[in-house]
Amino acid sequence: MDRAHLSEAAFYDDLERILGGIAEAAEYGQIDIETTPNGREQFYDLWQKAKAGQSSYTPIFIPWFIDREYSIDNMTEDEKQGLSAGFQEMITISDKDFMGSLNDEEKRMLGRTEKEWGIILTAGQMKWRKYKLWDKGQMFFQEYPEDDVSCFLQSGRTVFSQIILEPGRKIPLDNFDQWNQSKEIKDALLKRRLYGGVDGAEGTPTGDAHCFAVIDIQKEKGVVIYEYASNEPIDVFWQKIKKITDKFNIFLGIEKNGVGVAHTQKAKQLGIRFIDWETTGASRPVMITDLEEAYRKGDLIETYTAAENELRDMTYSESNRPEHKKGKHDDRVFARAVAWQIHKGPIPGVSFI
Repeated sequence: MDRAHLSEAAFYDDLERILGGIAEAAEYGQIDIETTPNGREQFYDLWQKAKAGQSSYTPIFIPWFIDREYSIDNMTEDEKQGLSAGFQEMITISDKDFMGSLNDEEKRMLGRTEKEWGIILTAGQMKWRKYKLWDKGQMFFQEYPEDDVSCFLQSGRTVFSQIILEPGRKIPLDNFDQWNQSKEIKDALLKRRLYGGVDGAEGTPTGDAHCFAVIDIQKEKGVVIYEYASNEPIDVFWQKIKKITDKFNIFLGIEKNGVGVAHTQKAKQLGIRFIDWETTGASRPVMITDLEEAYRKGDLIETYTAAENELRDMTYSESNRPEHKKGKHDDRVFARAVAWQIHKGPIPGVSFI
């Protein structure tokens, strides 16, 4: 055998085992894996490795709008007559008026499609999208993918179902002098209060990562402008964070649970001012609920794809507790949750050190 084609492979019961056998048989041939997504399971992990260049597969993503067939303009009259009265009325709206009535999410989608794919969507395509979203709900993004993040719907009840991702709004706080902005914008940021959160780990190559996240809030709208995550030793991590906290006015919270004690001690030794934050059985659900609400309402904009992946990997367990899946991490989630709580303050029972 020199070629194998796996169709809808994400729905195989044991994709890893099947690929193991086929890979041996087609060692000098070609294996094509074609599928729509099916949650964030084995195929999702395979896709992520391919994207990162950590496998022999070449990732190819095909969004629905590549095919111009998906448009109200291509529906037959019988198909249109089968729509609800409300959608039949929508079809009659002039293209100009319809495009002018798009909401913020739809406008972002238009801009992203043009920027990343060089495709300008038509009113007919956007009307079709609105109808399909109404018809299929969140399953639309799995059946008709637009990007390789939202298409991987969770199996189970995801905690963070709505996240706005705008990578272009990151700010290199660790390389601020090279940030391509005017002196006025830089000076304003240096004077503004920022909010930071740290979720610490042991500092081992195979364990959880430390994460330092910084949120900038203007007019009650927040953006995760910077993140630093690593598995390096605790002292090395904090030497890098100190360079940033010395330069910017960051109201910082450090989670002190478990290994967090070592992190708070190191921060004190370095003269970093921070709030001693403790995640408890009472505070944890509040942290997650507040963070979910902030993302869902657009009060917090995400800028890091790795963080979006962690957020979407968190689901409600059978006991209704938000948890990350086995083999996944939540370091970025809790760094942001701490920063968001610091922003919401005042915080009873803690003092600024």
